[in-house]
Amino acid sequence: MWIVTTEEKIIKAAEEVFIEQGYDGARMQEIADRAEINKAMLHYYFRSKDMLFEKIFEEKVKVLFPAMGEQMKSHEGFMDKVCFFIEQYYEILTKYPFMPFFVISTINRKDDKHFIEKLPFGFIKEIFFESFFSDLQSGKIREVNPFQFAISVMGMSVFPFLTRPAMKELIGINDEQFQMLMQQRIAELKNYVRLILIPTNHA
Repeated sequence: MWIVTTEEKIIKAAEEVFIEQGYDGARMQEIADRAEINKAMLHYYFRSKDMLFEKIFEEKVKVLFPAMGEQMKSHEGFMDKVCFFIEQYYEILTKYPFMPFFVISTINRKDDKHFIEKLPFGFIKEIFFESFFSDLQSGKIREVNPFQFAISVMGMSVFPFLTRPAMKELIGINDEQFQMLMQQRIAELKNYVRLILIPTNHA
């Protein structure tokens, strides 16, 4: 018989609250209530909301990104890998929309270099840049600055989620319509990738 530990109850409850309320809207008291413990017990396991979120984030990174990396290896060519990454990245952000806020605010703190080391930059460098230079040499993609390209793709991917409340208000859409807009954005980003990378003599 599987016995759920108190820490597992807390993490499950926190995930639900973060998803429903967002990182800023999440309250430790509500997390404690859902985990069916008192707030003192919650603080015994996790002294702050940041520590609790970091624990959840670490677990998701360990599960999601290595799996994505293995699947990405099966895609031939840099362009296909980038398009696959966009699809998977949007799937993760749609499921955990609070992640970008926490990650960006955390990695910008001077004393959080240890957190940066936990991010999955290793497999991105290995898979993306190795594939990029291989395809560049064989003429499959046009010559672009790989770092500028990576910044552009990541920026265009994360920005809608970072500005979600303002964007919904500006456009006049609800949560369901926002999700539909993000699904459409996957195709838009993939078209951008092809437009930038396909050599002019192949267009």
